[in-house]
Amino acid sequence: MNASEQKKIEAEIHELTITLTKTPHDITALMTLATDLIAVADFSQAQVVLAQVHQLAPAKIEVPYNQALIFHQLKQDDQALKLLTPLLKTKLVGAASYLMAVIYFEQQQIQLANAFALTAVEQATVAFPEYLLMAQILTKQHLWTTAKSYAQKAYDLANDDPDAMFVLGGCLLNTVDQKAQGEQLLRRAAQLAPTKYQTAVQAIFPK
Repeated sequence: MNASEQKKIEAEIHELTITLTKTPHDITALMTLATDLIAVADFSQAQVVLAQVHQLAPAKIEVPYNQALIFHQLKQDDQALKLLTPLLKTKLVGAASYLMAVIYFEQQQIQLANAFALTAVEQATVAFPEYLLMAQILTKQHLWTTAKSYAQKAYDLANDDPDAMFVLGGCLLNTVDQKAQGEQLLRRAAQLAPTKYQTAVQAIFPK
């Protein structure tokens, strides 16, 4: 998140706090506030707000989902998975599957990550993060051809994103006869995100 996005969210948090002094039981405002607090990494305050929502609307499934997000950020993934599993049978199946795929991918449990990422990309709500994650999981298994279609979709949605460039560049380098384009994308990813990709790209293309 850049500085202007951070400022915008902080301003929204301020506005919501004022709104909630007048209407403390406004569930929509409380949920937005919780989401904003998670975005700025104020997890303890977000937990307090989510607890309020849970009291007002115990059946609201967005509460355990957001709590799972917090647990994941705090590296308490067992707690997160416990909250996410029941959500697979709800309308939040896409979001829950995506977060579970992220957790399993980080834990190097590639087959589980693959299964949940596949569920996430099959949802109507599918967008850039799901396509990117699916491509990353498949490239980890060297399934370059399958990964390429997801990497291309991610890149088409965000062609200035270094992660999308890196994963598509890797796929092009390892599949079709577009090695020059693949190299170009990998070098661009290293330029835009040097701490993340410079070493890897230098290893692929030693000077």
